[in-house]
Amino acid sequence: MSRGGKNGYLERKKAEINVYRQAEKETYIQYMTDMLMVTLNDPEVMGKDVFGAQRIAKIVDAMGKKFDQYHGALEDTPEADYYQEKLDRRLEPIAGKRFAPFCERYKWIKRIFYR
Repeated sequence: MSRGGKNGYLERKKAEINVYRQAEKETYIQYMTDMLMVTLNDPEVMGKDVFGAQRIAKIVDAMGKKFDQYHGALEDTPEADYYQEKLDRRLEPIAGKRFAPFCERYKWIKRIFYR
């Protein structure tokens, strides 16, 4: 097999893996959205103040925008630490005593160290 053929094979395999990764990502995003919707509409969790279709749709739409706003925290780019810090600053007052820094919540994400 020529070198070009081997490189072509590796590129096709990488593209195939990326398709599976994207499918997995989209599946988990949808699943987490479904679980959020079910939870917000559950009287055992929300009491009498369950969220209906309109409120849930508003939240899901806003959640998609927040996802895009903070997604840089998960990317392997030089700006990732900026987004991680930005997300932590937003979450800390919300979580209070239960707050854990990004590096603890996402142990599998590569830490960026500057030399």
